[in-house]
Amino acid sequence: MVATQVITPTSVDIRSWQTVFRLPPPDRPQSPPYHARRPHKKSRTGCITCKRRRVKCDETRPFCRRCEKLGVSCSYPQSQDLQTMKEPDGTVFSLSLKDLESKVNQALATDSDCLEIGALKTANDTRPITIVAFQHFMNHSTDTVGHPSIRHVMKSDMIRVAFGCPHLMYTILGVGSLHLSRIRPQNQTWRLAETYFWQQAIKAYQAALSSKVSPQNVDALLSTCMFMGITSVCPDRFEPTDSWVLTNAPGAMNWLCLQSGLRTIINLAAPYIQSSIWASAFQQTHQEEVQLYDEGVTQGRDGLDPDLADLCGVDDSTTPSTNPYYEPLRMLAAISGLEKNLKNASQCATFMGRLENDFLALLRERDPPALLVLAQWMGLMCTLSEWQPWVEGRIRGECKAICMYLEHSTDPRVQRLLRSPASACRYHLAYV
Repeated sequence: MVATQVITPTSVDIRSWQTVFRLPPPDRPQSPPYHARRPHKKSRTGCITCKRRRVKCDETRPFCRRCEKLGVSCSYPQSQDLQTMKEPDGTVFSLSLKDLESKVNQALATDSDCLEIGALKTANDTRPITIVAFQHFMNHSTDTVGHPSIRHVMKSDMIRVAFGCPHLMYTILGVGSLHLSRIRPQNQTWRLAETYFWQQAIKAYQAALSSKVSPQNVDALLSTCMFMGITSVCPDRFEPTDSWVLTNAPGAMNWLCLQSGLRTIINLAAPYIQSSIWASAFQQTHQEEVQLYDEGVTQGRDGLDPDLADLCGVDDSTTPSTNPYYEPLRMLAAISGLEKNLKNASQCATFMGRLENDFLALLRERDPPALLVLAQWMGLMCTLSEWQPWVEGRIRGECKAICMYLEHSTDPRVQRLLRSPASACRYHLAYV
């Protein structure tokens, strides 16, 4: 759904995981002398971070001293009934509907308009639309996320963060209502809700970005950023003629530029990634990407599509620094041979978030080789739409627009390279 290029969190000292077992000498008694346990007080209302690490919390608010000393994110449950949640195991929280509604409303308590809109109900459903959107996100929208570790965090820790962060809660409601609006296009209530939730999410997120990234806000910023590109890749009623390729609208290609936003936030948040709820998931995806893209290959055309390599001027001496097409071609070659399944479909989707500015500039100029590289990726995504249904929102239409733009080229290489993406996006080329 979104781009997941990440940095590797700093490694944990392996010595901290080691346990030393000491056996008593055989000539000593096997039963140690009894020592009375020192009196102590259990922490039952401590912060969530300390509970997860199974250490005693000093319960200082708003941030406990232990977490501040370690420089990690510290947060408390908004009320003790958060204790009724199941441990994060990929299932929906076991809150009653009334409790869930209360939690969502608490997160948005400063917005009277939202509470009024949230109280609306759709036909044949007695639940407020905020609850319907929230539960749809949990039960359905997250299922389109292919990587299990990312999906696990979205269904567990990220929701806990959202209960204390308006811009993340608005974003979750925006995703859920967008999904419902697309599958129920005749329902005007969902169109209204989608528009409102996204407007508020963007407004609140922009305000949050004006503050310095810190251990306290890094989880919410990263989580929100992951979903911010969804509205641009899932527009309502997109047609190929709306594409930047066929129009002169200056902002028509912004949807593609927005996909690199997560990479920017991760760079800013680098000092705090290790303590983030996303640390383990990011580390796993990074290791898989290193293995997939074989970052040791930095020169030459081995493994590349020969026709694309010729069209893009790639030879045995080409490197990323000498040719702006090189990295996209390498990424395309790596993902094209993957088995078609949910996890790999999610990996293929990260292509658009990894494109650099020099290649984006070529696309903005409608450079034929760059357009063909992008069309090859879009055609691949069309074949994966079973697992990535958002492809139908824009990607298929954009692929058709590129075919329409290039199909009258007299270059036989262009005509030959267009056949595959045209077939995948179901566009009938004039010369076929």
